[in-house]
Amino acid sequence: MDAIDRIILGELVRDGRLSFRDLAARVRLSPTATAERVRRLTEAGVIGGCHAEINLAALGRPLKAFIDVRLRPGPDHAELEDRLLDLPAVLSGAHVTGRWDYTLTVACRDVAELDELVMALPRDYGVVETDTRLQLRELRGSGVEALCALVESK
Repeated sequence: MDAIDRIILGELVRDGRLSFRDLAARVRLSPTATAERVRRLTEAGVIGGCHAEINLAALGRPLKAFIDVRLRPGPDHAELEDRLLDLPAVLSGAHVTGRWDYTLTVACRDVAELDELVMALPRDYGVVETDTRLQLRELRGSGVEALCALVESK
C-alpha cells in the first residue's frame, strides 16, 4: 500500500458511494487507474465491501438496544449463533470475552417487541442470563474521521 491507496481508503470510508470518476479526481488519477487500485485493495481483502447506512426508524424499528447474553455451558454454539441471527430484530452479534458470551445489537418496533425478545432468549435459546441496555443516542462522525486519520497516517 502506498500513499494513494491510503487516500483512496480514507475517501471510501467517508463516502463508500463515490463514483470512480469522483474518487479519481480526489486522488488525482484517471478513473481507470483508480478503479484498478480499488479492485486490487478488494482482492487483497483490505476492502471488504461497501454498505448502505439504513435508517432503522424509517423502517419501523426505532428502538435500538444491546443485549448481553450468557449461555449454559455446553458444546459448540454455532447452531445457536445462526438461530439468533435469524431473529428479525437482531442486527448483529459478537462473541465476547468476560462475563458475557455474546453481545447482540437489536432494533425493535417498540418496548413490547424488545420484552418478547428478552423473554424468548432463556425460553428458546438456552440463555441463562441477560443484561439489556437501550441506546439513547448514537455518537456519529468521530469514528469515521479517526479511521480515516489512521489509514492516512500509515
